[in-house]
Amino acid sequence: MDLWQRLDEVANRWNVLSHPFYQRWSEGDLSSSELAFYAGQYAHAVDALAAASRHAAEVAPAELAGELRSHAAEEEAHRALWHSFAEAAGSDCDAAPLPETTECVDAWDDDDRNLLPTLVALYAIESAQPAISDTKRAGLIEHYGFSAGNGTEYFDVHVVRDVEHAQSGRELIESQLDGADVDALVAEAERVLRGNWTLLDGVENARD
Repeated sequence: MDLWQRLDEVANRWNVLSHPFYQRWSEGDLSSSELAFYAGQYAHAVDALAAASRHAAEVAPAELAGELRSHAAEEEAHRALWHSFAEAAGSDCDAAPLPETTECVDAWDDDDRNLLPTLVALYAIESAQPAISDTKRAGLIEHYGFSAGNGTEYFDVHVVRDVEHAQSGRELIESQLDGADVDALVAEAERVLRGNWTLLDGVENARD
């Protein structure tokens, strides 16, 4: 089984669309306070993704750094889009992180990773985002009083851009794979996806 098949298996195992919190989101079962609380917690993950993207650019060789810096700048801009959603959901994004949120942040933004495991971590996160973003956007519009483009911009962007980010990330990973420890790379993917699930555990356990 090659790396990509193993990454697909990990993604299926930690598919957060199966998490009870996102299932309740899709069913319209979240209270307004739960949605706001989630927005404040996941803001820390959005920040961590931007930081991980910056780290990838910092540790990349010169011939790859330009592309990765562009990616990092885009993720940095997406923080403002998340804040727009959070404001529409009633959160100011200043909430202290739960322990589970901190576990996710530590998994997503790890300065001790070198380039290849960082790319794999980013790929694992971003390749899952289009389906997640599409599902969350649909729930916001159907159940929570949002309209397209009014607080949904973060999700609108990630439905499209993370398809492209995942493809470019896959190409970069392929270029770096010679002699790589595939088991270690799969473990990094599992770590970040499990971190996302754990963040949702914290939010779900804090429900009112």
